[in-house]
Formats: sequence, structure tokens, C-alpha cells
Amino acid sequence: MNQNIILVVDYHDENCVIRTLDRATGEQTLAKVPTSPPTLSAVVERAAAEAAQRGSQLVWLQESTTGWVRVKELVGSRAQFLLANVLQMPLPPKAKRRKTDKVDTARLAREYLNGQLPLAFQPEASCRQLRRVVALREGLVARRTALRNWINRYLAHETWYDRTGLWSQRGVARLKKLNLPASDRFVIDIKMEELELLARHLERVELQLLEVYRAWPEAQRVDVIKGIGPISAVSILARIGPITRFQNAEQLISFAGLAPGIEQSDEKSRGGRIGGGGTDLHLRHYIIEATIWARSLPRYSATYQRVQRRRGAKIGRLVVGRMLLRSLFKMLRDDIAFNPESTR
Repeated sequence: MNQNIILVVDYHDENCVIRTLDRATGEQTLAKVPTSPPTLSAVVERAAAEAAQRGSQLVWLQESTTGWVRVKELVGSRAQFLLANVLQMPLPPKAKRRKTDKVDTARLAREYLNGQLPLAFQPEASCRQLRRVVALREGLVARRTALRNWINRYLAHETWYDRTGLWSQRGVARLKKLNLPASDRFVIDIKMEELELLARHLERVELQLLEVYRAWPEAQRVDVIKGIGPISAVSILARIGPITRFQNAEQLISFAGLAPGIEQSDEKSRGGRIGGGGTDLHLRHYIIEATIWARSLPRYSATYQRVQRRRGAKIGRLVVGRMLLRSLFKMLRDDIAFNPESTR
């Protein structure tokens, strides 16, 4: 008989609500404790000692939220540390939905006992550090795009300025000399200065990612695929993490938000929207961007042309994106090179 003790935790920066579930007796108790190393360590120590006396195991279960890394380090080997992926948990009916710490811990405990609790990936420190560099670049690119779009919209609304080649070296030089009202000139100058700063920061970040690329054989193999460059290869692999976390290619496709949705009622069913809980939007962006060039590869072109004729180029690229992820999964799992000619 399972006699484990489970600590189901709703973690917050100031206080944690901890539901203690004793599998031997079925008894559950609820406590609110300060979020501090001494307090949490004492809770774990008491529960671990009780579990050891009966020869059972202590389980620490919490949501995948900010703070799990330091809590996992604090818990250490005294308990099995589990992270719940609440994005993939089914929600109760809306009329009965109540959001309290007590309700949340009860839901986590119930799904865990039923064996239906979806668990979140716990990336190692090296993976988390690389992801932060990748995310930094993504944030810089997003800010650069926002600034350029603002200037573009301003010119379209307020001037007849020819915006062709606006962000080329000559276009930027012309923009800086453009005769504008003093107030607007001030705003544009500030935004242009920020763009120049972003360019310098992007250069530094991309040099850092190139160093990672040169020392990472898997990234160099992914870079062979048409449409994926060195920076994108590192970013894709950082987003995917260890390929062993996915049981098959379809799980990777779902993680990237490219799995086809299904809407079914009675005997009728139709395709729904892609995406869903747990989708990595940045990974999906990298893959869809790569299909602009990858769709012309012999490996994918016949399928793309067939789907494109029936359902359009957009759906064709989605299908190629799924095929590309299946190729990536096989390359990383089996440690093999990409073959653009293969149809298998």
C-alpha cells in the first residue's frame, strides 16, 4: 500500500499554502507558512522524518511558477520534487470555478491521486541560462520591430515621405535629415537613438549565441536545414530543450503549437485552431519562418504543393512546419544528419 506523504504547495513570494496529504490514512491538513528558507526547510524536514519512519517517500508538488528553482534546491534530496503543468489541466465548469489557494491545492492533489496530473519540464541550469540569452535577443528584436513600426506609421499618417528602403543605411540617413516639426523631430530622434542602442545590444547578444553555436554539434547539424541559420538553430534547440523530454514527434509538434485542433460534437468533427496550453510561441515562430525556404526542399516540396493547391499557401506552410519538426525530432533523437532529398 502506498504510504507516501505529499506536500501540495501553492507557492507565493510572501506565503505558501501547503496541503499535507497522508496516503496511509487519507488525512489532509492545510497550513499557511511564510515563504522563507528556514520555514520551508522545517516543513520538509518534519514530513521527511515522518515518511522515513514508515519507510515511505516524501513528495513535494507545486505549480510551475516563478520560484520553483530555488525551492527545488532547498528541498534537495529529502523529497521527490514535481512540477504541475496547470496550463494542461482541465478547468472545472465556469459556473463552479473558484480561484483560491485552498481550491488550487485541492485540484492539484485530486489530479495527482487520479494519475492524471500533467507534469512540467524542469530544465537544468545550463538550459535555463541559454534560454535567458535567447529570450533577451527575442525581446530586443520585438522592441526594434515596435519602434520601426511606430516610425513607419507616423510617416504614413503625417507625411508623404517615400518609405521604400526605409531601414537601409541610406534610408536611415534620409530619415535623419527629413524636415519635420520640432516636436516630432524630437520624438523621432529619441526613437532613432534607441534603435541604434538596440542594434549594438543585438550585435553583442548574437556574438554570444554564435559562440554557443560553434561549440554545439547539434546546432551545427540543424543549421544545415535551408531556412535555419546559426542564431535560429541555437534558439530552436534552446526552446526545445533535451529531446528526451518528448516521447514522440507529435508531442514536439504540440509543444510548438502546430498540432491541428479538433472540434467534435456527436458524429460531426472539423479542424479547430492550432495552439493551446503550453505552446511555445517563439518556437512556432522560428519553425514557420523557416518554412519560407524549407518548403522548396525536395523532402517537403511535393507535400507543400499538394496542400497549397487545395488549401492555400498558409496551410501548406503549417504542414511543412510539422514535417520539419518531425525531421528535427528524428535528427536529435537518433543523432543523425539532415537529408534534404529523403522522403522518409
